[in-house]
Parts: sequence; C-alpha cells; structure tokens
Amino acid sequence: MQNVSIQKASELPQAVKSAVEQLLGRSIAPDEEISVAAVPPQRVPPSESRAALARNLEAFLNRRADKVNSLPEEEIDAAIDEALHTVRHDRT
Repeated sequence: MQNVSIQKASELPQAVKSAVEQLLGRSIAPDEEISVAAVPPQRVPPSESRAALARNLEAFLNRRADKVNSLPEEEIDAAIDEALHTVRHDRT
C-alpha cells in the first residue's frame, strides 16, 4: 500500500486541485508538484503527559535563547535576513 504520492498540479483532477488549494489557502500553479503523505499517528508514551512535553520544549527553547542572549539584536536580524535570502534564492 502506498503512503506517499507526488503529482504535478496539472495532472490532478479539478476536484482534487480545488481541495489542495483550499488546504493551502492559495492557488497552485500547473507546474507545481503536490505531495501527499499518510503517516500513522504519533503516540505520546503513557509515562509522559502533554504538560511534561511542554515543559521539556520550553526548557529546550530557553537553552537555545540563552545561546544568543549576548548577541546584539542587529546581528540576529542580519543572520535571519541572510538565511531568508538564501532560502528564497537557492530554490531549484
């Protein structure tokens, strides 16, 4: 049984194309590739509650924030701008 499907938008039936556009909230171009993946649900182990997971995530994010706490805001903004520029202009 197949779990992943990739098709050109131009090859989709109109009803499917409309459904994808509704999910994305935008029109799709005929040359865009549409990927659909079906994955089994991820289960949280019974020993961990959502609150514990949230605490772990918050601790992780706080550790990340501590690493850049001493950097000037302008340097952080420049790094973000550079990353966005790279992502936007290196697409193939």
